[in-house]
Amino acid sequence: MDDSAHADQVHSAPTVEQVADLLDEVYAANGLLADEVDRIIGSRAAVSQATVERFTRLAEQLRGGAQARAMLSALDPALLLAGASAWTARRHARDSATAARRAAARWSGEVSS
Repeated sequence: MDDSAHADQVHSAPTVEQVADLLDEVYAANGLLADEVDRIIGSRAAVSQATVERFTRLAEQLRGGAQARAMLSALDPALLLAGASAWTARRHARDSATAARRAAARWSGEVSS
C-alpha cells in the first residue's frame, strides 16, 4: 500500500466520538419509527393524503438513521464497541443530569410536566 492509500484509509476511519454520533442518529431514527408504529396501532383512521404526507416526512427523517446504520455495519468491531461505550456514557450522563434536574425541581416544590 502506498502512502496516499494509507493516508486515505486513516482519514476515512471515524473517531470513537463520531461513531457515538452515528449511534445517536440511529437511536433517534428508531425512536421516530417506534412512535409512528404506536400511532398506527392506536389509530383506526383510514388512509388519507395526510397519512401519506406523514409517512413521506417520516421516510425523510429516517434516511439519516439508515445511512448511519449502514456506516456502522462497515466498521471494525473494536471501533464499534468503543463508540458504543462512548455513546452509553453520553446517554448515562444526559439521563443523570435530567434525573438530577427533576429531583431538584421536586425538592424545591416546582411542578414538572
